[in-house]
Amino acid sequence: MNRILAFLATFSLLMALNFGAAHLFHANIIDLTFPVGMLGILVTAPNNPMTDLFNSQTYMEIECKRHIKFGKIPIYASIAYTLFAIIITFFYYKSYFL
Repeated sequence: MNRILAFLATFSLLMALNFGAAHLFHANIIDLTFPVGMLGILVTAPNNPMTDLFNSQTYMEIECKRHIKFGKIPIYASIAYTLFAIIITFFYYKSYFL
């Protein structure tokens, strides 16, 4: 249950950020979905155990404390949101791509 709530909370936060940015910049919501999804990945990736291979620092003594901030679920939600954004953008601008 906690995982589902974390996934939905992250997805909802990204959607709210997308709507807020679209309203602030007077832009189309579809145009901002991909950048917001990438922003979500960039925010959650440094504190995620999935991205240990990409970190340049070694975390020998603080390994236990470091993964408490984010689990794997927020980055899964960010990746799902980004894939959703790519699909929606493709269908919205299908005439330009084909």
